Amino acid sequence: MAVTLMEKVRKGRGVPSAALALIGRRLPIKTRGAAVLCYHDIGNDAANTTDYYLSPDRFRAQLEGIRTWGFTFVPFAEIVDRLLAGRDLDGLVAVTFDDGLVGVRDAAAPILAALGIPATIFVVTDVLGIDPPFWPGAARTLTANELQALTEGGLIRLGSHTCTHASLPEVASDVRTRELHDSRDALTALCGAPTDLLAYPSGHHDAQTEGAAAAAGYRAACTFSFGRVTPTTDPYAIPRFCMHAGQTPLSLARLLARRPADW
Repeated sequence: MAVTLMEKVRKGRGVPSAALALIGRRLPIKTRGAAVLCYHDIGNDAANTTDYYLSPDRFRAQLEGIRTWGFTFVPFAEIVDRLLAGRDLDGLVAVTFDDGLVGVRDAAAPILAALGIPATIFVVTDVLGIDPPFWPGAARTLTANELQALTEGGLIRLGSHTCTHASLPEVASDVRTRELHDSRDALTALCGAPTDLLAYPSGHHDAQTEGAAAAAGYRAACTFSFGRVTPTTDPYAIPRFCMHAGQTPLSLARLLARRPADW
């Protein structure tokens, strides 16, 4: 049986340059479920060698490529809404940022605005406006005023990334409770609206952490496990794709083309 071009993409087989151009410009990718992208920082600082640091050009090219492949960008909250209500998730993509770094304001937000793409920033509430102690070498975090300004247009929303970026399965239960409750309260006060979305720091989670997240009032939480969001996805273990500068158009197409069962 002949192997289709999309099957080659999904399975990582060799694809000629002409076919790659076809993927990038004309061939829609149709795969069940939704995809959630996890970015961290965007910018052109040559001295910033941290992982997951993308140039604005690469960031924009990824978003434009994804849209060209026939996907629809929606807020992460909409994917959660659809998941909890049992509604269709196919063809949807959400953009998220972890840590609330300044490059989201300076470099990513103008691109998101120009393309009309919504995003969610998961904020570490006890370390606003400083160099993040949990990530040496990274750019500073956004201040409370900067976060408020970013959300004013409605395109960007905030979620919790805990108070200190603690690995939640590794801390005492009372510490875990504070990390979840206090960060949610701080963001609710900052936004003037309830905050009920969470991203586990470093993606670390277990059954106890998931239960604590639910008890703290979150209705969904993100991991770093790669995969797609389908009707059977646990809302407290939502997979995301970590985005980085090394992703080529072909490798990104592979991520988005793989079927849920392939992960």
